[in-house]
Amino acid sequence: MGNAKNAGKTTVLGALLTAHPHLRPGITSIGLDGEDLDTVSFLPKPQITLSPGALVATAEGCLKQSDFAWQMLERTGIMTGLGEIVIVQAQTAGACLVGGPSSVKAMEQVVDSLLRLGADKVFIDGAFARSSHAAAGEALIYVAGAHQGPDMRRVADNADYALRRFSLPAVDESLRFLAREQRPGWVDNQGAFHPIDAASALGQAQQVLDQVPPDAPWLYLPGAAGPEFVRRFVQQRDRHRCGLILVDGLSIVAGDDALRHLFLMERPLRVLRPLRVAFVAANPYSPSGRRFDNAAFLAALRAVTDLTVINVLEDDAIAPNE
Repeated sequence: MGNAKNAGKTTVLGALLTAHPHLRPGITSIGLDGEDLDTVSFLPKPQITLSPGALVATAEGCLKQSDFAWQMLERTGIMTGLGEIVIVQAQTAGACLVGGPSSVKAMEQVVDSLLRLGADKVFIDGAFARSSHAAAGEALIYVAGAHQGPDMRRVADNADYALRRFSLPAVDESLRFLAREQRPGWVDNQGAFHPIDAASALGQAQQVLDQVPPDAPWLYLPGAAGPEFVRRFVQQRDRHRCGLILVDGLSIVAGDDALRHLFLMERPLRVLRPLRVAFVAANPYSPSGRRFDNAAFLAALRAVTDLTVINVLEDDAIAPNE
């Protein structure tokens, strides 16, 4: 997944495929990827180039715009605007237009099918506006691209906040029962759950916070913690002392300023499903023509995270045995 559209996700995927020729990859995407021009920005996009034997889950209509020979392996029954998602095996090398499923549940089905049909590893080409799909994978690669903005410092700060969200620790075992709860609620000092009279925090942030006792140690949100909730949670920090428990780090949906203030509170933030970030890919080039100094950009990103940070086009860092 990336920090913006045209961050460089597909380029990173191509580098991974090239660096691991011994693997039989399974490839899919969230929505449409691999087209010549981005359908929103109309900027040039790299295509996904397949090797013989690779498995691809894509909308059937996309195969008409791809230039490789393929063998049909399975129809998934998942429908999209470009037709049914089918799984094919590449018979020849060539560029592929990949249009995958649009829901997390459908993505999980596709990943399971690719593995069952013989893929050694499945790669999901992400979509900037649908980060929740990262939960369908075992790990994510975060792509920090210069296309997000002209200020290198701000791009690095944005990566800092994103990586903090993705790295939130798991709840204690005693609180894992919250995965069964469908409504927001607070947990008392004895570990008992008390549901709140609200379907979610979206559009009801104040209603949720008003029902949390001042001494409650935890507030659980089974849905998203949106920008309005985060803002009110921070503003009213003197009225409560609770930490937040969320499904995963992707559940926090807020801008950089709100995230900065949330992290400055130093309240405990825990998740039911921890995410794993494999590494950070730095892309100092923007398709609009802007570029950062590669060494300076790598240094700025390494200053905000202990994760490995590489430029896949210039660093010999994706070894075949990793």
